[in-house]
Amino acid sequence: MPETLALAEKSAELQQLVKRVARARRVVVVTGAGISVNSGIPDFRSASGVFRQIQAAHGHVVGKGRDLFDASVVFRSGAAAAVFYEWMTQLRRQCAAARPGAAHAFIRQLADRGVLQRSYTQNIDGLERKAGLRVWDPYQKPGSAGHVPWQQAHSVPLHGTMDHLTCQLCASAVPFAALPGGAAAGDACAECLQRSQAREACGRRALAAGKLRPAVVLYEELHPHGEDIARIISHDARSRADVVLVFGTTLKVPGCRQLVRRLAAAPRTTTVVVNNEPVCGRAWDGVVDYQVVGCVDEWCARVQRAWNAQSKITQWATKRTRGAPAAKENAPEPTSRKRRVSDSDSEPEPTSRKRRAPDNNSSLEPARRSARIATRGGPADYQQRQPLSICT
Repeated sequence: MPETLALAEKSAELQQLVKRVARARRVVVVTGAGISVNSGIPDFRSASGVFRQIQAAHGHVVGKGRDLFDASVVFRSGAAAAVFYEWMTQLRRQCAAARPGAAHAFIRQLADRGVLQRSYTQNIDGLERKAGLRVWDPYQKPGSAGHVPWQQAHSVPLHGTMDHLTCQLCASAVPFAALPGGAAAGDACAECLQRSQAREACGRRALAAGKLRPAVVLYEELHPHGEDIARIISHDARSRADVVLVFGTTLKVPGCRQLVRRLAAAPRTTTVVVNNEPVCGRAWDGVVDYQVVGCVDEWCARVQRAWNAQSKITQWATKRTRGAPAAKENAPEPTSRKRRVSDSDSEPEPTSRKRRAPDNNSSLEPARRSARIATRGGPADYQQRQPLSICT
């Protein structure tokens, strides 16, 4: 079971983990609905989440709140589809009025520091774009103002966004208007209507028009851009992030579980899950290293304080390094400690270093030198000595 650390406790191990995250050079973030709750957007699975609200208000239409987001259930009846369009329109207005929270600002700071490798989000609220992150949007055509290549994107939405509506018949996309007067969920597709009118003008039969629905991925539904997202994930997994941060998710969606396992499989990667309640059991052994129980915003604040401490140390070291040469140049010359020789002092005569002239017994010098070497141990004797052991 991954090691569990309480954010409320100021343990030494928690402090070391915060410092490790603050020193990371490549960071991947995976976020869930928990980071947007403080922005006024409800989550889905909590006691006051969207699923419970739908079940309380429309339990006679759908058996469970989750069924309203199940593609195999919601479009089977017109009543369920009408409730779906109503709730998605309300959610769209909430997303338009919401502002990024502390976790979004933290991810933006990672990008500004140049250490954010990618941010994968399960959220459909679009707050990453409001936070200033470059968001990969597959519905933006290349060359358009909002198009961001995936290589340059900071954030990748895993389940789509509420920014667009798509036709269930022809798959054309239009902006999702947050205010009345624009395209709304449940409206007939304008392109389908034009195509049908053009056929009728030629005397041919009319065609059916599809209905617009939010460009989000529901349960039991294939992702229309799944291959593109799989290519991005493969690229990021090969890059081997230093740290993988998982914020505000219960890790119950199969696609998100596979994503975290894929990113955490890289060697020397530290995976940290931060959530209000423990979500990782024994099934996450060898995948998640730490799960921190506490508020995601407080965790982000601690990492930011660690960044500030590093910046102060760096600034102090820089000032000291730059100030050292100047101080050395302005330093007074050291006083000589040598005794000053006065004019009255008589300078001693230098000792003669001339070679001593050999005497008449010079023929005995080689023999005496050999005798001294044999007595003290010469080069031959040094080679026969045993080397000293460094293990004793």
